[in-house]
Amino acid sequence: MTETKPLTRGESRRQAMLAAATELFLEKGFEHTTLSDIVSRSKGSRSTLYEQFGNKEGLLRAMIEDVTSDIWAVIVPDESPLPFTEEALITLARRFVTAAMSPRAVAVFRILVTEGPRMPEMALFFLERGPRTIERLLAERFAEALRDRKTVGTPQQLAQVFIGGVMGVFHSYKVVGQYTDDIESKMNTHIPTAVRLFLNGIEETP
Repeated sequence: MTETKPLTRGESRRQAMLAAATELFLEKGFEHTTLSDIVSRSKGSRSTLYEQFGNKEGLLRAMIEDVTSDIWAVIVPDESPLPFTEEALITLARRFVTAAMSPRAVAVFRILVTEGPRMPEMALFFLERGPRTIERLLAERFAEALRDRKTVGTPQQLAQVFIGGVMGVFHSYKVVGQYTDDIESKMNTHIPTAVRLFLNGIEETP
């Protein structure tokens, strides 16, 4: 079992700044949150904020980088090939959905939904590091696993279908704050069903 290393003082300060900024961006909006607000909420210093992030935009970029890196690690946890079996894909799907619907990931998504139209460059940064890269990484794993099989779509198309299928509408429930125990129970039964439908539909028929 791998032990989690304790955070250094610098890492702890960084995480405190990010947590404070996330809360404040959700509460007050990006535009109306000041650096002083973030420093006060995090009990940190302005010099630490400048050193770690530079400015508010740097904080938001760091949030996006951290959240998307967590999801990348789920899609490609190691160098081993992906077993293209029902059990392996259900495990992958559960881990992906859990990472994509984590409190941090949902918070960043909510912020980008609100601020994206006013910050198109940040929205594009999120799309590139998030959906586009996640889709590409999954497509690469599918391409390797399916190289000897004839499928109905390209690896990229299969990745798109897989992500949409296993995520379903549940991400929307989470984003709007209506994710109840009943919804979670439905999601837990939805994922295996979605994976089975995916596996049964990818083979090209003669």
